[in-house]
Amino acid sequence: MHRIAKILFLLLGVGLLTVVLQKADLGQIVEQVAAVSLSGLLLVFVVYAAYFGADALSWQITLPAMPLTLRWAGRAYVVRMIGEAYNNITPTASLGGEPIKAWLLKANWGIPLRESAASLVIAKTTSMCSLVVFVAIGTGFLVFDPAVGPAHKRVALAGLATIIVFTIVFFLMQRLRLSSRVALGLGRSRLGQRLAGLISGLEDVDVLFAHFYASHRGRFAGSLVCAMFNWILGVVEVYLLMHLIGYPATFAEAWMIECLVQLVRTATFFIPAGIGSQEGAFMLAAGALTGNPSIGLATALVRRFRDFVWIALSLAVASLYPAKASGADATI
Repeated sequence: MHRIAKILFLLLGVGLLTVVLQKADLGQIVEQVAAVSLSGLLLVFVVYAAYFGADALSWQITLPAMPLTLRWAGRAYVVRMIGEAYNNITPTASLGGEPIKAWLLKANWGIPLRESAASLVIAKTTSMCSLVVFVAIGTGFLVFDPAVGPAHKRVALAGLATIIVFTIVFFLMQRLRLSSRVALGLGRSRLGQRLAGLISGLEDVDVLFAHFYASHRGRFAGSLVCAMFNWILGVVEVYLLMHLIGYPATFAEAWMIECLVQLVRTATFFIPAGIGSQEGAFMLAAGALTGNPSIGLATALVRRFRDFVWIALSLAVASLYPAKASGADATI
């Protein structure tokens, strides 16, 4: 069933991409993409490597068992690369690679699964919180930009409201230890008796949440800062790409475009790597701001090329690190 869903969502993405390409001026897009020099493309990869580093550091800070040293930063970077590659190629709400990250840490460096699992959830929380701030700023730019139509402004405001609600719910699930409350309810049922091990694990992870938020507020703040820097580097990449294809965008324009793209990608999480949806978002956002949708699509296609290269590199790196713990190490 999972494989069928994956294929269907992938076909949906390909269909969206086909529609987007049919509505584009392909001749103009080819010229814009061809204008990107090799040195410019290398600079794009440098920016993305830094973007990824900020993301990896944001996660590393949330895992006290992972020392804040350069050696462990490199390990977090590698694990993040591998896990995010699987997040991009699986239709699982950007969660397909999260178990892989936890297993990599357990199998290669002995970090308990419960601790890494808790840190991944906390890192996702800081990412969502920083995304709220990022989208709020982008929405502010959009609302006060006379070039943006009312429809795009309403979409941005609705998207911001939705992200805020989901972030609050996600955070409260950890702070109020809802997993433990559900576990206690299940524990008195026949199903709870069958899932006793899982319930115990959920209770332990909730304890780790409570301990982190009570004792590591500085780490939480540091993770938030790194996550915000991660989103800003995404804007830098869009700004750079648009200049490389021949359109001198302002930083505010790049921020607004990236804001809308992230809103669309969040809403279409089930499409592997955001195929089609990302290109459509770029095309619509650039069209609304510049009057020339091909600028957005050319930017999206260069970024898509970067995605494919990075995912291929990450999967190649994955072959060097086993993700399967054996024997007693396989326990939580």
